Amino acid sequence: MNEKQKIIGQGRIFPQIEPREETQWQLSERRKNRQQRLQELRSNGSQIKLYKSPTKYSNQQKHSVSPIKKTEPKKPKPPNNLGSIYGFLCITLLVIVPTGAGITAMSALFKLPSQADCESTYWRTASASKRLYCAQLLATSSTVDSLLQAINLVDVLSNDHPMRPQIDGYIEKWSKKILSLGDLAFQDGKLEEAITIAQKVPQKVPAYPLVEKQIQDWQKTWNEAEGNYTQTQEHLRQEEWHQASMEASRLLSVPNVYWGTKKYQELINDLKRTRKESAKLNEAQDIGEKGGLDNLTNGIQQAQEIEQKSYIYQKAQKLVLNFGKKIVDIALIKLNEGNWQEALDVVNKVPNNDALKEKVEDIEVLARAYSPANLGTVAGLEDAIAQVEKLKAERPLYSKAQELISLWQQEISDVTIIEEGKKLAQPGGISDLKVAIAKLQTIPPYNPRGQDATTLIKAWNRELQQQEDRPFLEKAEKLASFGDLSSLQAAISEARQIGRGRTLYQEAQNKIKRWTEKVQRFEDQPILDDAQILALSGNIEQAIFTARKIRAGRVLYNQARAKIQEWQVQLEAKRSLENARQVAAGATADAYVTAISLAQQVPSYSSRQVEASQLINQWSQQILFIAMEVVNRDVPQAISIARKIPRNSLAYNSAQSQISIWQSWLTPTQPIEDRSLPSNQSQQLREENSTNLTDERGKPLVSKPKFTDNN
Repeated sequence: MNEKQKIIGQGRIFPQIEPREETQWQLSERRKNRQQRLQELRSNGSQIKLYKSPTKYSNQQKHSVSPIKKTEPKKPKPPNNLGSIYGFLCITLLVIVPTGAGITAMSALFKLPSQADCESTYWRTASASKRLYCAQLLATSSTVDSLLQAINLVDVLSNDHPMRPQIDGYIEKWSKKILSLGDLAFQDGKLEEAITIAQKVPQKVPAYPLVEKQIQDWQKTWNEAEGNYTQTQEHLRQEEWHQASMEASRLLSVPNVYWGTKKYQELINDLKRTRKESAKLNEAQDIGEKGGLDNLTNGIQQAQEIEQKSYIYQKAQKLVLNFGKKIVDIALIKLNEGNWQEALDVVNKVPNNDALKEKVEDIEVLARAYSPANLGTVAGLEDAIAQVEKLKAERPLYSKAQELISLWQQEISDVTIIEEGKKLAQPGGISDLKVAIAKLQTIPPYNPRGQDATTLIKAWNRELQQQEDRPFLEKAEKLASFGDLSSLQAAISEARQIGRGRTLYQEAQNKIKRWTEKVQRFEDQPILDDAQILALSGNIEQAIFTARKIRAGRVLYNQARAKIQEWQVQLEAKRSLENARQVAAGATADAYVTAISLAQQVPSYSSRQVEASQLINQWSQQILFIAMEVVNRDVPQAISIARKIPRNSLAYNSAQSQISIWQSWLTPTQPIEDRSLPSNQSQQLREENSTNLTDERGKPLVSKPKFTDNN
């Protein structure tokens, strides 16, 4: 039977299958989603109720016949007159009955069996045509079981049966339908079910090689898709986002609806979720790498939010383990420092992890053992040792436990010595303290209680030194109480017997300093008094020389230094005024200006400041007089000279008035011959100038100037 080819599923071609409408089997150019493709595949076969298998009759039913009834001998009938009538009827029946039987036989020959006939047929005696017809009815259901029943129903016919070629064609057709149903399961992601369906096709049918090839194609497609899927998952675990996306996109070209839609979408969703989880994990790593207990704890909490089904779950767990180890290290540091309570608080923040469990438990044991050990008693130390001895050699902190046991055993020995030393020092005498100190000096400083022993030794040494040195200090104070120079010097000598580093050394030094200052006052005060007397007598140079005999570091040095600076200022002021007088002797305007500048160098706090001010006023008036003499010859020059008078002098205001008058003369409104100094103003200036200016000794500062009457 030569049938056309049919397209099934994702373009897979099976030969010799009757064609169906292409719209039912071929995909459009645009990819259809999984639901549409499955719907099309399911719509290819009509769904009808599956026929029941032909009922097999028992041997009794097959060979049973209707029971034969016994006939009783007929009684003789009385003769009647109707014989002729019966004869006619018999002849009529002989004609009608055969004719009806023939008609009935012909009708039965051309009439096909009904569905009810297929269900009640005795198949051992059924004809080939009836088997084929009933098989066709079964095949219309398009289910695997109905198609297999159809094949089994007609495949029992012998190979030499006249209808065998036609039956083989139908068997091949139905076998391919079974394969199409298997492909539908394959497209739905049920590979094993598809193979199981395909393997139900009888091996002896001619189409069975198609079954084997179809199964191989399915398995190859499935393996390739699984390979792509697995490789994409590996890229996700390695956080290779681009490679994962490219690998996942290859599923779109797989000729399988299940892999090209559902599994592809799963990978895309996994990619999005994993990228978010990776960002969260990176943030957790950044937080933890900042260091510190809080940052490590926060980093662990964020990393633990990565669920177990995540592709980067193992990476998150490694990060949690790494941060957990760092927290354990912090707890060990606290433990080594003796902060056992802090160590317990820290170790409680270590995440639950089998790799850290034993170390955490060991830290807890060691930390709790510190509590009785810190009591500092023999009983407490023995209790601590008993707790730590529970850690056996296979435990991770066994070596630390042995170290603590050795330490605490040594501490028990130290505690015993310290207690004995305290008993020896209890009387408090010098000899008692010396014996107690010697006892504790047998404990090395690096021993567990070495620091405690050192502290006690220092305390007893202070007490011992006070008892030894107090008599020296008391004797020195008694000597210094006399207050004279020799007594103070003797007190200083006595106090200096207390050496450096002794308990009373600083107290002795303070007293020595106070007594030394008194001695220096006795020695240096006469020198300073002599210098002041010389300065008052005017011999400033000799006063400075005398005061410099008091050296730096002496108690009166600062006072002498202040006096020297004061006298140096007076000496410089004296020299400045002498220089100013010498310059002013030139009796010119420029000479007076220079002299005034020298006089202004005298400091305001100098005792010669009054004298300097008087000289400045005197020389300022001299400048004004010179300007008034020049004005009749050269008004601009007179104005220039008058402007040199300093602002803080007594002649300044008069000079400014004259300058205003002289400047008005320079205007052309008044004849030049009328420009002369008024007589009353000239007379006033003469009177002001006639006043004698004297220094502090009453001597005149300058001679009276000579004026020329301009009137």
